[in-house]
Amino acid sequence: MATAESSSDGQPATEAARDELQAAVPKAAETLTQLLEADDERIQIRAAEAILDRAGLSKAKAVSSRTAQKEIGGGSMRDDPMDGLF
Repeated sequence: MATAESSSDGQPATEAARDELQAAVPKAAETLTQLLEADDERIQIRAAEAILDRAGLSKAKAVSSRTAQKEIGGGSMRDDPMDGLF
């Protein structure tokens, strides 16, 4: 008989739950992929964002032009009176 701490096959309940969720991953991925073709553009965008986030491609962070110049080494560096205000 299974208890709150173990499943019917004797493994801990958390491991059993993790295994069940892991088994559902392909279906979840398929659902997101199908939603890319939804009639509602907002659903398409949300599905695309979810896929990209899970693939490790998250939204770009905002940086100042001065920071960007330092990071990529482009352009001339001059003092910007607006730096530090935002």
